[in-house]
Amino acid sequence: MPTIEPLTLTLAELAERWNMSPQQVLESPHALPMYFYFDGLVFDFNDKWHRANGDASVLQALEQHKTRLSTLEIDLQRQTMHKRGLLKLTQWEEALSDEELQSQQTEADRLTEEIPQLTEQLKQRREERQRRVRNGLLRAAPRTVAEIAKRGQVRFPQFAYMPHPAEGEHGIAAGAVVALEDGFPLKEFLGVADLVASMADVRLAEDSAT
Repeated sequence: MPTIEPLTLTLAELAERWNMSPQQVLESPHALPMYFYFDGLVFDFNDKWHRANGDASVLQALEQHKTRLSTLEIDLQRQTMHKRGLLKLTQWEEALSDEELQSQQTEADRLTEEIPQLTEQLKQRREERQRRVRNGLLRAAPRTVAEIAKRGQVRFPQFAYMPHPAEGEHGIAAGAVVALEDGFPLKEFLGVADLVASMADVRLAEDSAT
C-alpha cells in the first residue's frame, strides 16, 4: 500500500531529509519557498481602502461634516427666530440676508445628505474587512526568511506573499504581496519552528538534482 505524503514538511523535517541544518536549508542558493501559518485578515498590498487606517480621510470628513452641520443648524434656527422677532441676536452675531440664509440652508441640506452616505461607506468597509479572513499558509518574504536564517526568529511579519499555486482570494492574485492584520492568536515572533515547505517544491528540487 503506497504511503500518503504530507502536503508540507516542517523546516526541521526537511533539514533532516536533506541531511542539513535548518540554517543551511534557508541559506541554500536553491532555497525553497518557505511558508508559515496565518489566521487573520489578509489584504492586497495595494488595497489601501481596506487596510488599517485606510478610512482615515473618510472618518475625518464625516466628523467635519457633523460639526459643520451642527453649527449651521444652530445658526439657521437663531437667524429664523430673529427674523420672526422671537430672538435678539448677540453682539457677536450678524443678521444674515435671505440669500445668505438660503446659502446656509443649501449647505446644511448637502451635509444632511452626505453624512448617511459616508456612514454607510464606513459600514460597508467594516463588513468587507471581515470577509478578508484567511486561515492557512502564506509564503514568507525573502527578507523574513533571511532574518530567520540569521537570527533564528524575526518579528512577526506585516507582509507576505499569497502562495502559489492558488486561485487567489478576494481578488488577490497568487504571488501578490499581502498585508497582514489582526492575527490570532497574536504572535510576536516568527521562528524556525514556524516555517514549512511544500512537498511539491521538495519533490521538484529533488528531481532536478538527480
